[in-house]
This record gives sequence, C-alpha cells and structure tokens, in this order.
Amino acid sequence: MYRKKLFLYFFMVFAAFTIAITLLQFNREKKFKTEKLNSNLDNYNELLNNFIRQNLIYENDKYFLLDSIHQIIGRENLRITIIDLKGEILYDSDVEKHHQMENHLDRPEIKNGIYDEYGTDIRKSATTGSPYYYYAKQYENYFVRTAIDYDLDIISFLQAEKMFLIAIIALFFLISLLLVYISGKFGKTLSKLKDFALKAARDEQIDPGIEFPNNELGTISKQIVSIYDNLKSTRDAINMEKEKLIRHLYISREGIAIFSARKTKILSNSLFIQNINFISDKPALNPEQVFIIAEFSEANSFIDKNLAEDVAFLQTELPAKSFSIHKRGKYFSVHVIIFSDKTFEISVNDITSAEQEKNIKQQLTSNIAHELRTPVSSITGYLETLTNTKDMDTNKQTYFIEKAFRQAVRLSELISDISVLNRIEEGAVTIDNENIKINKIVKEITENLESKLKEKVISTDINISDQITVKGNYSLIYSIFQNLFENTIIHAGNNISVSLKCYFEDENYYYFSYYDTGSGIPEDHIGRVFERFYRVDKGRSRKSGGTGLGLAIIKNAVLFHQGDISVKNRDEGGLEFFFSLRKNPA
Repeated sequence: MYRKKLFLYFFMVFAAFTIAITLLQFNREKKFKTEKLNSNLDNYNELLNNFIRQNLIYENDKYFLLDSIHQIIGRENLRITIIDLKGEILYDSDVEKHHQMENHLDRPEIKNGIYDEYGTDIRKSATTGSPYYYYAKQYENYFVRTAIDYDLDIISFLQAEKMFLIAIIALFFLISLLLVYISGKFGKTLSKLKDFALKAARDEQIDPGIEFPNNELGTISKQIVSIYDNLKSTRDAINMEKEKLIRHLYISREGIAIFSARKTKILSNSLFIQNINFISDKPALNPEQVFIIAEFSEANSFIDKNLAEDVAFLQTELPAKSFSIHKRGKYFSVHVIIFSDKTFEISVNDITSAEQEKNIKQQLTSNIAHELRTPVSSITGYLETLTNTKDMDTNKQTYFIEKAFRQAVRLSELISDISVLNRIEEGAVTIDNENIKINKIVKEITENLESKLKEKVISTDINISDQITVKGNYSLIYSIFQNLFENTIIHAGNNISVSLKCYFEDENYYYFSYYDTGSGIPEDHIGRVFERFYRVDKGRSRKSGGTGLGLAIIKNAVLFHQGDISVKNRDEGGLEFFFSLRKNPA
C-alpha cells in the first residue's frame, strides 16, 4: 500500500510537471507561430500603406488601384480591407459593393488596433460568411486590415509540432517506469518492515533470516528488529516471573492484594477477600472495598500520604507500615508497602491460626477423654444399678435401660464424629473425590430435616445455582451443610430464618454465605467456636444435644477442599458463616 502511495505521489508530481512543461511549450510555440503570422500580415499592411501613400489613393479615392497590388502579392486567400477612422469601408478586395457593408468600428481587431500597435481576431465574416484570421493596423487617416482564410492550413500552422507531444508522452512513460522501479525498491524495505511490525503486534513467529538493504532505511529497520528481539526476550522472562508470582500468590496462605497508584486492583488472591470480609461489618465483594473499611483507616491514611508526596522512592528504602487488627476473636497482621512506581501491596494475615492450632492440640486429648468419660460413666452407673438391684420393678428397669441406651447413642455419635475428623486429617490418600452439585446436596438435607425445621418454625432461603459444582468428597461436602443446618436447629432458637447463597466466584473458588436470624453467641466466644468439643454454654448444649464437634467438622472439611471459613455475629442478629470451596482441588 505504501509503495503504491509512494508511486502515486511521485507520479502525480511528475504528471503535473509534465503537463506544465507541455502547456508552457505549446503556448510558447503557438505564440511564436502567431507572431510569425502577424509579422507576415504586418508586412502586407506596410506594403499596402506605402502603396496608398505613394499613389495618393486616399486623397483621390482611387482604391481600385489596390487590385493591382493584390495581384502582385499573389496570395489568393488574402483579403484586403481599408476602413476609415469612422468605421466606414473604403475598400474590400472580396466584396464589390463594399459601400453597403455595415460599420466596422466595433470589430474586435479594429478596437484593439485603436489602442494597441495592432489588433487581431479569429471569427466568421458577417459579409462573406467565411472564417478569417484578421490583422488590423491604424495609420494616419485609415485602418489597413488584412485577413487570410482560417482554414486547415492556418489551423495546422498555429498548432504545436506533434513530434514534441510524442516525445513528451514517450518520456513520460519512460520516467513512469523508472518511478515504478524506484518506489518498488523503496517500498520493498517498508513492506518487510510492515510485515515484521504486524507479526510482532500479533506475537507471531518472526522470520530470523529477514534481510534489509544496506542503506539508511535498512540500518533503521535492522535496529528496530534488534530492539524488538531484546524486548521480546525481556518480556518473556518477565512473564515467566509474573506467572511464578501469580501461582505463588494463589497458593499462599496469606491474603495479598496489589493496587495501582489510583487504588485500582492489579492482583489479589481469594484469602485477601475472605479476610477483609471477616473484618468488615458489611460484605466486601472486591478488594478495592478495603479502602472504605474503618479498620483499615490507618493503612489508608499512610497510603494517601505517600502517594501525595512528589518524591521518588529508592528500592532499598520503600515506605512500609505494619499494624494489627483484632476483630471477633481473631487477630490479623496488616502490612503495607509502597513501591517506587507508586503501586502498593496490602497483606492481611490471620495470625490467630497458629495459636488456635496449638491450643487445639493441647486440649484435644483431655477433651476427648472428658467427652467420652461422661457417657461411659453414665452407662456404667445405669448398668451397675441394674446389676446390684435384683428386685427393681419393671418400670425402673426400663427407665435405666433407656438412659443407658441414649448415652450409648451419644457415645456412638462422638466416635463417629471423631472418625470423620481423623479421616479428614488422613487426606486424599483414603478419601475419593467426585463431581458434586451443591444445590442437590442442600435440597436433600433440607428435605431430611424438614420435620425438625417445622418444629422450630425455621424458614429457609436457598440461593444456589444448579450450575455450581465442586470436585470433592461427597460425605465431607454433605457434612458441611448438614452440620450448618443442625447447628442452627439445635442452638439458634425458634421462629427464625436461614439464608444460604453463593455470593461470589472466581477462576478457582466458590464463596458461600450462611446465616440465621437467631440469638447469635457472645463476641468473646467467636474465636473458639471451631475448636473441638468447645461449647458456648456447656449446660444448655448438653441438654439440647450435639457432640461439640459439628463446627470442627465443618472447618476441617472446608480446609480439606482447600477453602477457608470464618464466622461473625450479624448486626441484625444471628450468626453468619463465610466459607469457600475450591472448584477443583489441586
């Protein structure tokens, strides 16, 4: 395209130049031939004027004598006319009754002859009806006008030579071919550079053997290709490092988000959203909402202060700030660092996990022993009473047997829940994974618990799409939602509602929210509800039922599926759980 345009530009300039030269030459040659014709006619006029003066033709009105000079000149197509200064015809060689001819003072050649040295005109004669080339010149008492027939000979005489036109056309085509060659040579380099640029823009394979001519344009093109190769190598290396960073970010157990200088998200992981959701009093659906959460005001002020300063930061002295947040029984470490290009990173790390894990391990043995001791002691006591009292009546025997049976059921539930937790800790070695539709599980659970929900007057609002599918262990996924609903039924109270929804998803995770509108729990117990055998109100919990392992099973099942879970009291009342499940665990 550029080669065509280049040729077109050159062609237009040369064409304009050729046309100008041709017109100039045509005008020049036409002017030269016209002046030559005028010179010949002027010679006739001078000859006629001298003849009139010498023979006193004007004074004696003997214009018939001009016939003789006309014969002497011997040019048959020459017409001679004598006109007085008033425009009256005194003589006309081609018209016998010249006295009847109309006044000629308004003829163009006569008008021009009055003010100039001579006057000329080409027109058809009103008297004879033939076209003439007129030449008129004013003398002392009259005008002498000569005219020749404007026929093909005169027309051809006044035109430019055809050989000149042929030579110009031949030269034009010759130089046009030369322009095609020149623009082709120049455009070929540009075409190669264009093809290279298009392939580079589309990130296609570049021909390593591409060659450019040894001139200034070729040197520039070679340098561009060399710079591109260096940039591509650098870009590939940066992309590889970026991919490593992104992979590390998503598997990191620390919530991290990177923002631009305008506070727009560049990169973040799901744990960052999970952590700020726990800290925030309102749901935070994207990382940028961290700037409007009151608990992060200290970080926000630090960021605004450093972004406003017109100071370049050294890589070794980047501004950084760390502080902690205590919310709902959890402690979070917040670290902010601002980079030299004014982008910045915020990390939110849950630092209570290690401590909680330590406490769980310390209390696990004693809790298991304590929890198992109670039903075992009760069963032993009831059986011992039955054994030692031989004459006990039938009603009392039945009562003690029922009590022992209930404690045996409770002991079985404890052992079953502990078994589930042990299976989770054993991991994928002993647990098979399959594709599971969450909506199907929830529907089955609510149908099984329908009578208990009606008994407690609990309404449900389930907003889970049929498309939400995770790959995991069916029994563990089932236990997550089963225990959430059972925990509500046992502890939340009567005349309440339950809501379950998937409020967000990204490439790897689904994010769920489960809440009830019940009584909630005291704020100082929030951080320990996922501990094994932990009870907010031990007396009430034992009376209402439950093993104390339901929430621990939920948490461990979520962690098994590479998700995370948190809980908080709602401002409107009740508990709200936020948890994530990985779509396809690695």
